[in-house]
Amino acid sequence: MHAFLNKIRDINGNLSQRFFAVWYRNFRVWLKFYKPSIIGDILEPLLFLAAFSLGIGKFIHYIHGVPYIIYIVPGIIASSSMYAAAFEATFGSYTRMATKGVFDAILVTPVSIEEIVAGEVIWGTTKAFMSGASVLLVALLFKWIVSPYVIFIPFIIILNGIMFSSLSLFITSFSPSYDFFSYYFTIAVSTMFLFSGVFYPVSALPAFIRFFVYFMPLYHTVSLIRLLDEGKFSPLIFLNLIVIILFSLIFFYLSVIFIKKRLIT
Repeated sequence: MHAFLNKIRDINGNLSQRFFAVWYRNFRVWLKFYKPSIIGDILEPLLFLAAFSLGIGKFIHYIHGVPYIIYIVPGIIASSSMYAAAFEATFGSYTRMATKGVFDAILVTPVSIEEIVAGEVIWGTTKAFMSGASVLLVALLFKWIVSPYVIFIPFIIILNGIMFSSLSLFITSFSPSYDFFSYYFTIAVSTMFLFSGVFYPVSALPAFIRFFVYFMPLYHTVSLIRLLDEGKFSPLIFLNLIVIILFSLIFFYLSVIFIKKRLIT
């Protein structure tokens, strides 16, 4: 434990604003092919909204007294930002780290591994924000969100992006190939998408499954956005925030440690 705390202090000491250069480098590259990226990150979650509002929404009218389309909006916001961050911090980061040699090239400069990881996490968060905010904007236009607490939702999208970018980068840090990400998306990401309360209340699940759901990062983001969407100020807001921040910090530091081992030792 003492050794781990020393590593954290070393990581903090090696962080500076140079991480912005990493973010800016990724942004400049993204500008060269932003159109297909926007289709995947922004239009896909909007298709989910359209499909559920025009399809399933015709059969499921209300959940807990809330119109079904309004009920699922918080989950679509959270899950769309999760997917955007996860794809960028896995396939995108792995390409820069393992196949294109971008990380090695950056390390020749004064930028540290800690700053590379921070830049990657913030870039993944940027993609997550674009995806989640687009769903939020559509929901506001169609008046699917009317709560005054809506002003806090963009900040939750950012926190969700940081959390899933950090978690996904941790997976990338020891991934041997692109194929390995199939395990992550099938076992972890898809499971969270289906069981974290995006489409139905978690209370509908058997007790032994709910136990595991409470440890899923996405559940806490969905719960938090839904509370804000419904205008409910509850102690659960602070619990969800604490869990999200803890997940983010733990996996950020683990990403730094494992990527450092991979690139240097």
